[in-house]
Amino acid sequence: MSQINLYQYPISPFSEKVRRVLAYKQLKWHPIDCHYEDKTNLLAVTKGAWTRVPVLEWDGEVVYNSADIIKWLDRKAPANRVIPDESRLLIELIDNWADNTFFLSILFLTIPDLLDGAGDAKLKSNREKLIGMTTAQMRERHAAMKEQLAGHLRMIDDQLAGKDFFLGKSFTMADASVYHPLFFLALNPSNFSMVQDFKNVSRWHERIRDIA
Repeated sequence: MSQINLYQYPISPFSEKVRRVLAYKQLKWHPIDCHYEDKTNLLAVTKGAWTRVPVLEWDGEVVYNSADIIKWLDRKAPANRVIPDESRLLIELIDNWADNTFFLSILFLTIPDLLDGAGDAKLKSNREKLIGMTTAQMRERHAAMKEQLAGHLRMIDDQLAGKDFFLGKSFTMADASVYHPLFFLALNPSNFSMVQDFKNVSRWHERIRDIA
């Protein structure tokens, strides 16, 4: 089998979404770490079409955007499918919610400590510009974000009651989609401690984390 290259940031939640699917499909991949400022390798592999991670390269084909990569992988390597035909639309909706709603509260709770503790003024300025908010402004929203996160976790906990995986007995893309914001939240142990209040989420999170 030819080599799978995954262009990534190690702490990127969207890269982690793809990594969980690769692990579940038992596909070995070669991580290529990218730099937030130097886009040379991303521009080269995508021929100038894309500058964000993750990007996957396999057999001369290049795919970007985490959801599109996972859909492509399910066609390319159909063993251990993660998008069953009968759940395709539901999984699309869950993925969109996880990326654009669930992740937002976690972003504001996690990124300020990461940026303020990195000691890299350029990185901090770059991320603040991308997000459109300073770390101080994000911290002002922490109380509201914690309340939102608790509500999301309660809803996920109810969904996981009596289930091994988000949609039932088998891992699907929905698991990777809902897991990746929690992967990012775990970078801040203080805020991640909220998850321990939700036993179904805690159990499920460990199951997805340990897929190898």
